[in-house]
Amino acid sequence: MGGAVPMGYVVIDKALVVKADEAKSIRTIFAEYLALGSVRQLAIQLNELGVVSKQRTNRHGRGSGGTSFSRGALYNILRNPIYIGKVRHKEELHVGLHEAIIDNTTWTLAQTQLAEHGGKKISAIRRSAKCQLDGILFDSKERAMRTTYASKSVRKDCTTRTKRYWYYTTTVCGSEDRTKVERLPADEVERVVLHGLRKRLADTRWLADQISGHEREATLVGILRTIEQHGGQGDGSDDSALLQVFANIIDRIDAQRDRLVVTANLATLADADTTHSSIPATFEIPFQRRQNGRAKPIIFAAKDTPQQDPDLIALVADARRWAGELLDGKASSVLQITEREGLRSGSVSRVLPLAWLAPDISTAILEGRQPLHLSAKTLRKLRELPLDWERQRQILGFAPL
Repeated sequence: MGGAVPMGYVVIDKALVVKADEAKSIRTIFAEYLALGSVRQLAIQLNELGVVSKQRTNRHGRGSGGTSFSRGALYNILRNPIYIGKVRHKEELHVGLHEAIIDNTTWTLAQTQLAEHGGKKISAIRRSAKCQLDGILFDSKERAMRTTYASKSVRKDCTTRTKRYWYYTTTVCGSEDRTKVERLPADEVERVVLHGLRKRLADTRWLADQISGHEREATLVGILRTIEQHGGQGDGSDDSALLQVFANIIDRIDAQRDRLVVTANLATLADADTTHSSIPATFEIPFQRRQNGRAKPIIFAAKDTPQQDPDLIALVADARRWAGELLDGKASSVLQITEREGLRSGSVSRVLPLAWLAPDISTAILEGRQPLHLSAKTLRKLRELPLDWERQRQILGFAPL
């Protein structure tokens, strides 16, 4: 075995052997943690009990250890599967040849408690605590907005992990009313800003109007060259890096109820070896907020950006699948489908007419171009959906062809 010998064991003939006094300390650590439920309190308790770290002597005869445990050291002990007779290799556990110190029940309880109290192993790449628009984004009352996040435990592949949802939140000072704090989802607002920037920087006529009187020809050429170098009209494959580049031209963004007002300095895009005075430019990016269901997250997007609704798409897909089964004889009746799917009586009958939606309506739903009010819930509530495609467009809010 390579590396330092873990507390609780010694090496004899190249094998791990339990060291009785240290093993007793390991059992105490697990027992006290399960009783206290806090690694911080555990460190204090172990110090009071006189339980100290493993004493070691290096090859030069110098001693170390025998001191109070840090919280980091305790987390490592509590997570180490070596104490249940196993070894970890490439995130997989294998049965070891050494004797266990902790029983499986104690180990499982400790891992569950660690997960519930935020002591899970960090496996994801840490994201910077500051987002791209931190400090230049202001709310509708002209208050600065800063980066913050909310955490939620999610279970994937039999593993519970913490997922962070990033936001820009109003910075509240002193006794200011905290109930009127404004919050915007970071990823969505950054995507909208980048979409608006791309659109403006691709408009050479708009650029020419903004730099009129600022050594127009040379400046415009320099700006266009910079945009081309950084892929200002790219395909969105590296939006975060591109936003970091173009965020340098933004002086301020004011988030109003239905639009972002962007104030920029286009001179920062001109050739670096040429001196230019400030070229101020202001433009607006309309946006809208969508929420498909009370429990669904708010989607913050530019008005002309398609927004796919997974529930709506799934509903139309179910209707087509069920209709196909009935026509092909794979299902004998609507009742059979209802019972098989575990749905309430009448659910399948209300959805089936969606199998005969006009092709342009189906395509619009699939691409996320449906009207704002149209959702899976509104379709389920329809009393009747006519087969006539023009009537369908009128009822569902699509423009006539």
